[in-house]
Amino acid sequence: MKETMKKTPLYGIHVASGAKMVPFSGWEMPLSYTGVPDEHRNVRRAAGLFDVSHMGRFELSGKGVETFLEHITPGPIHRMQRRGAQYSMLLKPDGGIIDDIYIYKKGVDRFLLIVNSSNSEKDFQWLSQHLPDDSTFTLRDVTEESALVALQGPKSWEVLSQILPEGADEIPLRKFVEAEWLPASGAKMLIARTGYTGEKGYELVIPRDVAEKVWNALMAAGKDLGIRPIGLGARDTLRLEMAYPLYGNDIDETTMPLQAGLERFIDFEKDFMGKEALLLEKEKGLGQALICFELLAGGVPRSGHLVYSDQKEVGKVTSGNYSPSLRKGIGMAYVALPFCEEGGELLIDIRGKVVPAVIVKKPFYKKNR
Repeated sequence: MKETMKKTPLYGIHVASGAKMVPFSGWEMPLSYTGVPDEHRNVRRAAGLFDVSHMGRFELSGKGVETFLEHITPGPIHRMQRRGAQYSMLLKPDGGIIDDIYIYKKGVDRFLLIVNSSNSEKDFQWLSQHLPDDSTFTLRDVTEESALVALQGPKSWEVLSQILPEGADEIPLRKFVEAEWLPASGAKMLIARTGYTGEKGYELVIPRDVAEKVWNALMAAGKDLGIRPIGLGARDTLRLEMAYPLYGNDIDETTMPLQAGLERFIDFEKDFMGKEALLLEKEKGLGQALICFELLAGGVPRSGHLVYSDQKEVGKVTSGNYSPSLRKGIGMAYVALPFCEEGGELLIDIRGKVVPAVIVKKPFYKKNR
């Protein structure tokens, strides 16, 4: 029996706009509208609007829930201020990554969690199973109640400010506000200064019944600023240029956060699930690390391609693509530690053709922002 695909509140707009629709994590999503390179460069120079409503959204609240999050995630939850946002992870006791998530603090013991669409059901079950038996916490999956869109690019604030009340203050990085949009619908949006592209940008959680109106208002506000709708294809190339990990490719339940270069998001001064495993790994040595590489010749690396030093296999590509900004093949790979030095050369086996590559410092794409 054919699986019934979910549709976001903005599905009709994508189809009417001529988007190429593809199945993604059980959802029908726009892959591209005018082509990945074109959309990618538009976000880098102007602004782009993404529908990312497929990502899971959970509300977690109740007295003492901040202490629970402090234990269940490795990041410094205690440092979060009201209306702050924090990148974090859910870890297994053995240190493996269940998912990487974003946490938004809406108030005392009131949080919004945004999780990867492919892990939404798994994450909800994991959190539910680990809620304290004597707690009065409320965990709700509110994904279907809203849309989630990302407005990204150097002109994103110029666009966004036009649909907000006059005089609205620009939102600081990793902060959010809850505000009505300009047409006075009475419907509040959560607007966060976060994103997955490396550009200045915002992510908006919008009530489902006004999602199309807000999307159309943003597109109209950005018409003279060069805004375009952007699909998942460009979202992937944009995040790769920033060396942001993609769950299922660069990190998964077999991945240790330290190998993935995510130590800066871990607070070893507190107790959290998986801490002992991570400390033991530190003591024994990581064995491998996630490196960034650029091809020195033509080709496009892809996930699964093998990495060699001379004729010795030393790793495997996890993410790879053609970079529209750098105009060359780039990728990330787990490589044995002795072969991870920046500036070192490796060989990537691309469908039987061995292509030379150099290890570079992340991110690939560097820009003052």
